[in-house]
Amino acid sequence: MSTELSTEQEPARNQRGVIAEHYHSLQSLSAIEAAREAMTVEPATKEALLVGLYQSAEIALHNLTDLLNRAAEHLGRQDVDRCVTQLHWVRSFHRVLVRLSVDALRVSDGWSGDAPRWPVDTTPAFTEFLPAMQGFDKALSHFVEQGGLDVQATIAGASLESVEYGILHCARIANHDARVWSANLARAAHPAPEDEIDRLLASDHLRHAVHEHRLTGDTYFTQFRGLHQIPELLVREINDRLEIATRAAREGDVALAVEMLDGVADLYAPIEACLPPIVDNLSTYDYHQIRENLGLTSGSHSVSMRFHLFTDLYEQFAEALGRLQESGEEHALLPRLRRHASDLRVFIFAWRDMHLHLPRNNLGGQETKSLTGSPDAVRTVRKMRDNAVTSDPLTRVANRNHPTSTSGPLAGYLDGPGSSDTLLLNVTGRATQENFRDVQERLNFFSQRTPFSRPPRRVV
Repeated sequence: MSTELSTEQEPARNQRGVIAEHYHSLQSLSAIEAAREAMTVEPATKEALLVGLYQSAEIALHNLTDLLNRAAEHLGRQDVDRCVTQLHWVRSFHRVLVRLSVDALRVSDGWSGDAPRWPVDTTPAFTEFLPAMQGFDKALSHFVEQGGLDVQATIAGASLESVEYGILHCARIANHDARVWSANLARAAHPAPEDEIDRLLASDHLRHAVHEHRLTGDTYFTQFRGLHQIPELLVREINDRLEIATRAAREGDVALAVEMLDGVADLYAPIEACLPPIVDNLSTYDYHQIRENLGLTSGSHSVSMRFHLFTDLYEQFAEALGRLQESGEEHALLPRLRRHASDLRVFIFAWRDMHLHLPRNNLGGQETKSLTGSPDAVRTVRKMRDNAVTSDPLTRVANRNHPTSTSGPLAGYLDGPGSSDTLLLNVTGRATQENFRDVQERLNFFSQRTPFSRPPRRVV
């Protein structure tokens, strides 16, 4: 791809569109932060947990609208290959919505049974999603009527090798999941029934976050961003709660610390649910279509996740827990606080492990450089994960040592010459280097140093 160098007047662009200046811009985090700040409920409350989950559902619904509209267009052109790819993404976003809705029900347990319920069918994103869903169904019916697909024969006699079967299979899975999440959300509590839906959700900010940066062509840039935006939104609630929990632990208020971390635990699963769709659906080719537009960015540039949660707040909470244990004061809820600490640790390292899929699948080995210039992207991310394990602050304060090994019994084989993993990493690496010589050789736009610098420590 040809790239124009950035100037003071305009950001750099290629033929697809704007190249991100930094991670904050790439993920439209100003709009995400504005949406959170505009909430009419107080942070670190059960109401805030629900609003965060509902805002996340709006982001997912905006993405589904985009995907279903595009899938319908492909069917209209009888392009079943592109249609089925869209539907794999559709299926995954429905799964994310199921996860969000289940956790909304869990949080809603704190409300009485006769409290107002969430009017999901009146939210701005839902009212855009429903016509898109109906439009796809009409396109599918028309495609069948025109002889483009024999539904009976495909269902009865085809399997996953069939693109046509993939369309029908994804559609029926998505339809059932839509039935599940819409029913769940309609049964979940309304956190602020006196407020208008648009205002409570900060809908304009959410819509802006989803659509601020769009590329020309049939890419999954919007979906790549959306599945980063949901964790970025929810992790801000986690961080606020973890900060309060740390202060409470220092002051010996174990009950408050546990209460805050109960809410933190409600958000692990929906955050984790956002990574598998990228891993499962984003092919190396599709990633390469958007890679240059990611600019000099890296997932490690996420201030709220990588620095505030994984480093600053986690370390300070572990230290507070350690001092609490050393004080010798027993509290009935102290075992539960320890369990929350362990769950936080597991969440952090599970996220790191899952995130390794992205450079492995889309960049590969053979010393393939990252966008920010790391000499070997996969090795760099793996080293970051390994260093975090060996320096884990919870290990220093726990009553028992945690294992610090970062490799299991299959590591030797998987890294060896006879493994398909080695083969695929090498082939992917060669393809990436050939497609992105500017990145690999640090030329033109990518001759610049990344503008990112480590943020100030979030001190509790």
